[in-house]
Amino acid sequence: MIIRDCMKKTVLLLAVACMSLAAAAQSLSFPYPERKYDFVNYDSSVLYTPDGNPNLETFFAKLDKFYFDGDEGFTVLHLGDSHIQAGVVSWCLRRHFESLCHESHGDFGLLAPLSIVPKNNHPYYYVSRNSGNWDFERIIKNVTGTPIGLSGFVAFTKDSIANLTFAFPKRSMKEMHEFTKVKLIHDPNDTCYDIFTNVDSIMVDCTTDFTEGYTEMVYSHSFDSLVLKFVRNVDSRSANPIHIHGVLVEDSLPNVRFVNIGTNGASTESYVKEKLLLKQIDAVNPDLAIIALGVNDASGKNFTKDRFVQNYHKIVDAVLAVNPNCAIIFVSNNDFCGYRTGHNKNQPLVVEAMKELCNRYHASLWNLYSVMGGSKSIYTWQKHGLANTDRIHFTSDGYFLEGDLLFGAILREYEAHLKKLADE
Repeated sequence: MIIRDCMKKTVLLLAVACMSLAAAAQSLSFPYPERKYDFVNYDSSVLYTPDGNPNLETFFAKLDKFYFDGDEGFTVLHLGDSHIQAGVVSWCLRRHFESLCHESHGDFGLLAPLSIVPKNNHPYYYVSRNSGNWDFERIIKNVTGTPIGLSGFVAFTKDSIANLTFAFPKRSMKEMHEFTKVKLIHDPNDTCYDIFTNVDSIMVDCTTDFTEGYTEMVYSHSFDSLVLKFVRNVDSRSANPIHIHGVLVEDSLPNVRFVNIGTNGASTESYVKEKLLLKQIDAVNPDLAIIALGVNDASGKNFTKDRFVQNYHKIVDAVLAVNPNCAIIFVSNNDFCGYRTGHNKNQPLVVEAMKELCNRYHASLWNLYSVMGGSKSIYTWQKHGLANTDRIHFTSDGYFLEGDLLFGAILREYEAHLKKLADE
């Protein structure tokens, strides 16, 4: 045991030394981003933690067990709006967490059949296709009042046969992210359909829970594409549809599990009104939740900090109800312009609100607004190809930079954690 502890301490010391060396080398972009832009406030890219974040230490302890012992794994939830639906920041963070250990590979996480929604963008790392007559609702405009679950989106069909397909482009490095387990999240009352996949020949177990509302399929070998076929039961007398709230895919081995949930146009109000969505966070059970909501709140004419904070309470409470030890990191709004209202001036209020939330939950804040350069920095980011012409969203380069900077802020805290362990 003494030898094992000494070896582990040596590994920790080497890890800290490598991180420090890389940080000192300005030409290296890993693990900390290169200071390429003089208008970016790199020194502000730290986690603001006014009252300590004990759950972050708990999360780091899980990282230790995974990276140094190969035990367990960990789950990160990335929750937000269109910036998160784009998937680039999530993908960047996922790859950085994987890169800390060369043998670790992450899961694709949560998939949604977004091809059903007209003029809707897929996340960076997957695409979907569908056949049959499908309908949908989203959390931002739920006309029918249909309960909406984990993905912020529900697809439903009454067809006798319908398909959903998920595939992954080359940039997803799918050979590194194959999966052996599929959890299809549907309504508890969806009993009228049989479910088949393109890999049924290697299925070793299939369990449907009609209480919680999911069907979990386990396979003997990993694979990198998925076709789901829904066939109405022959003896079914009901014409009820089947409702699909999302598909969780993962490997059965200890792994980097990264789940991003983002919906175009979503606000805090959008999330808190969908009780099923908050309930289904239980299927994720995150160890770290990175919550980046607020642009669509702050852009409204009736924005108030108090209501914003109250909505955030409901979201964070739902996460902590699933895992009281989940570490919370809030991400402030980026600087942006409204479609018709010009430059938005509510970002400082959002930062104030998130600082209050940090105090309440012993959480941390990453202040993207400050990192960008503060008020009207969105114009500079656009000028340098990091923000789109709408002056709300970033380009892919801008989102990758955001992911690099956010991971760097988390890594600095993890480096401090490793130094403390090495000194003990």
